[in-house]
Amino acid sequence: MQFDLNLIRVFDAMITHRSVSGAAAALHLTQPAVSNALKRLRELTGDQLFIRTRNGMEPTRFAQGAAGNLSEGLRMIRTGLERAAPFDPQKTSRRFRLLMTDAGEVVFLPRLMPLLRETAPGIELKVMQLPVGRYLEALETDEVDLAIGNLQAQAGTLVLRPVFDETYAVLCRDGHELALAAQSGQLTLEMFLGQDHVIVRPPNSTEPLLDVLARDNKWPLRRTLDVPHFMVLSAILDRTNLVAFVPRLVARELSERGALTVLPVPFPVPSITICIGWHTRHQKDDGHRWLRHQILAAMNRLTAGLATPGF
Repeated sequence: MQFDLNLIRVFDAMITHRSVSGAAAALHLTQPAVSNALKRLRELTGDQLFIRTRNGMEPTRFAQGAAGNLSEGLRMIRTGLERAAPFDPQKTSRRFRLLMTDAGEVVFLPRLMPLLRETAPGIELKVMQLPVGRYLEALETDEVDLAIGNLQAQAGTLVLRPVFDETYAVLCRDGHELALAAQSGQLTLEMFLGQDHVIVRPPNSTEPLLDVLARDNKWPLRRTLDVPHFMVLSAILDRTNLVAFVPRLVARELSERGALTVLPVPFPVPSITICIGWHTRHQKDDGHRWLRHQILAAMNRLTAGLATPGF
């Protein structure tokens, strides 16, 4: 039997809708056409694939096992065809995979998504998190399309574009003693170390910078609470006297959502360079290039003077 790629579309629609009528409507086919395609799939695989139950057409174990690979294969075919055609943001349904940290999600997505919803309403983003040490590998192996973060330069098949330099800030509730000290120019390292601290330890990130500084300088840091995500800080800090040492843009974002104050760090802190990274295979991809511009526009809402060469 000659294999028909349209059968994958029917299989994927059945996995999603769990009914012949639902799959037919989604594919703009008649119900007999979908039923005939299911018959051909069953003959091809030697499996029932979908069994009628009171809850709809439930996939068999074989169908469940095949669903992920077939759906991903169908997505890749669609993406390949779309990349071959002229890119139109208003009409595209392309899916892009973005790699960034929890901090990146907090800062960039609230500014990026309104831009995309206006200019490319059909586009799909999948935001992923991986260990920082795997960022460049994920770009190399096409596991992701773009990465945003503190990426280290590497020659060869990857393109890294520095966008801006990020530093750190102290975040605490309004009226905190550190805030009052900062207002009078009297905030010191000793006062900072005398506080109870919330340490954010994203599961896929590197060791928090404050831990590194405390270890290297033998500071007596009081770690009261460890959390894996930045977003929870706003709900904790405005109800306690805890303080947090976080990237400056994260601090600014969270302060806009609650009664929090952003303070300067009372000791020298190295800055980090935030880059956008991609593989050279995407360099001349019109859709990929368009998305890079949208990300840059979102970043321009955060800080001035962003570099654009190479885009």
